[in-house]
Amino acid sequence: MAKEMSCWAGIWVFAAVALGCGGQRGGFETFGSSTKGPVGANGSNGAAAGPGLGGSGAVSNGPLGAVGMSAPMSAAATSGMPKGPVCAGGGSTTISGTVYDPSFQDPLYNITVFVPKSPTLPPLPSGASCNSCSALYPEIVASAVTDATGHFVIKDAPAGSNIPLVVQTGKWRKEYMLANVNLCTDNPQPDKSLRLPKNQIHGDGNLPDIAISTGGADSLECLPLRIGVDADEYIAGGGGPGHLHIFTGRGGATTMPASPESFASLWDTTADLTKNDVLLLSCEGEETANMTVANQQSLVDYSAAGGRVFASHYHYAWFNTGPFGNANLATWTPGGNAVAGMPSPGDVITTLANGGPFPEGAALKQWLGLVNALTNGQLPIFFAKHNADVAVPNQPPSQPWIALDATVPARDANATMYFSFDTPIGKNPSCGRVVFSDLHVSGGPDHQAPGVPADYAGPLRLPIAIPGLGGNVVPSGCAMHPLTPQEKALEFMLFDLSSCLVPIGGVPVAPTTGPR
Repeated sequence: MAKEMSCWAGIWVFAAVALGCGGQRGGFETFGSSTKGPVGANGSNGAAAGPGLGGSGAVSNGPLGAVGMSAPMSAAATSGMPKGPVCAGGGSTTISGTVYDPSFQDPLYNITVFVPKSPTLPPLPSGASCNSCSALYPEIVASAVTDATGHFVIKDAPAGSNIPLVVQTGKWRKEYMLANVNLCTDNPQPDKSLRLPKNQIHGDGNLPDIAISTGGADSLECLPLRIGVDADEYIAGGGGPGHLHIFTGRGGATTMPASPESFASLWDTTADLTKNDVLLLSCEGEETANMTVANQQSLVDYSAAGGRVFASHYHYAWFNTGPFGNANLATWTPGGNAVAGMPSPGDVITTLANGGPFPEGAALKQWLGLVNALTNGQLPIFFAKHNADVAVPNQPPSQPWIALDATVPARDANATMYFSFDTPIGKNPSCGRVVFSDLHVSGGPDHQAPGVPADYAGPLRLPIAIPGLGGNVVPSGCAMHPLTPQEKALEFMLFDLSSCLVPIGGVPVAPTTGPR
């Protein structure tokens, strides 16, 4: 994210130009007036700069708070932000706060928050790759990751006026400017002032490229809209300015103009898949149509190269046969296999097969409780299916995250509702992650959660979406409502898929690139 400063009529203007995936350009905002110098080390105002911050003409010291992509940097800060000073008595200059999804509905786990050494952020690479996590971050002065409540505390932060702050997970990235950071004390940011970006094309930040294959039995494509991503980011097929690339699967929604078919333009080649950071496969209502063994191999190659895959229900057909079918991922039961009774109670997995802790599972359970998605400690699941059983012999490579409560009918006891495996399978370190889920975003055709309007009220389109029939057009046909409990669970997994890969059994670690 390149930046430039100008001073005009006594007002500092901070121009933020986003250079993210695809090199899109963003806008700018203005904040603050040039009325007095920065805060000095003793807390006084004047020409004497605070620790590591120098130069005259700095903006006035405003109230603490995050102002998106606004306010100037001091002259010294633009040439390299210093590490925070040592405080007497073992204290520290800290920045704390909570990071939310783009809609400010839910706080988010495992989001990196950092002060960059330079306010000029490098462009993010485009498409799937097996680069290390550090390749996504610039030189960093101080950093932290959010916990299961979305909260973070950055220790040893630099003090002074106009401190840049970045929130990032994978290629979701948004930059803020803090008007003032006080020395040797905590600097809490106001609640609901920090979030991931809504768009890239209008300059709010950076987004990953997410390919979504629609399907007649679910509406996975509507989830990003409900978590706050702008409708303008939806685009037909690959390329173009948007970052939510829609491809039409069997019976699925289309865009206007019509999006291309998934089998012809998305999973037809590894090259087409690899253009995308994340791949979302929405349930088609029957086993995936127009899929070949060569297509299955392309999905293997895409994930092994760092791609992230989320596959819903009938997309088990990618994994129970072909190259993935030889990997002992699960015991598969093909078909619809609806679980009797709605909602079905799901339990979050918090331990690994060997009895050790599963930190991401524990964080998911804590987070679901925080966002009011649990009932009596369990996740209510509408239109639950039973296609996969992940048992001890399947671990590794597979790791279950949610399974049905063992008290449901015997056929469905402990049925795996969603699980993940990292790729290349059996390799260390891993590059990609694949998730299979028997949770449907919408609950499924005619199986909405009570009080939740259905997406696409018109009839399903079979075998493919044809413009002019029914009402299945994304994003305009997506119902807007607060996330249901199972949508919240899938929101957690979407951002987990988008993040730097945390090995199963591991915990997120804040990046520390650059001189410390």
